[in-house]
Amino acid sequence: MVGKVRLLSEKDLEEAANIFTSVFNDVPWNEPWSYETSYKRLLDISLTPGYIGVGYFDSNNGGLLGFLVGNEEQWADIKSFYINEICVLNNIQHSGIGTNLLDYLKHILESRNVNEAYLSTERGNAKPELFFKRNGFSTNESRILMSIEIGN
Repeated sequence: MVGKVRLLSEKDLEEAANIFTSVFNDVPWNEPWSYETSYKRLLDISLTPGYIGVGYFDSNNGGLLGFLVGNEEQWADIKSFYINEICVLNNIQHSGIGTNLLDYLKHILESRNVNEAYLSTERGNAKPELFFKRNGFSTNESRILMSIEIGN
């Protein structure tokens, strides 16, 4: 797939929200996202300090085909980047777009002296875990993801 990778503009968030809604309402996620909640999530991420958003655009019509958003964070002795979301249109997944987005992000992070990027995703062979492993990510055995239910 031939396209152009560039930083997302605020205007691009509308198209990104459409992709986000489509991707996460479908297999394997099957989550109940609406356009409104998707846009609000992406807008919130974009308004967080250290925000970086990267999009992959169709070279023919300029339409957004996939994106990655997250935030740079300062730690005691290093800078990290948390990848909040990465989405590629369902019908063109497995075409190299996600890898292109990650490669572009790596160049940006190197120029900003960011030491590492991390994310949270689903485990399992049919899940995104394999995609991230193929792109150089590894499971950090010293960290765990924990959560607590609030309210009813």
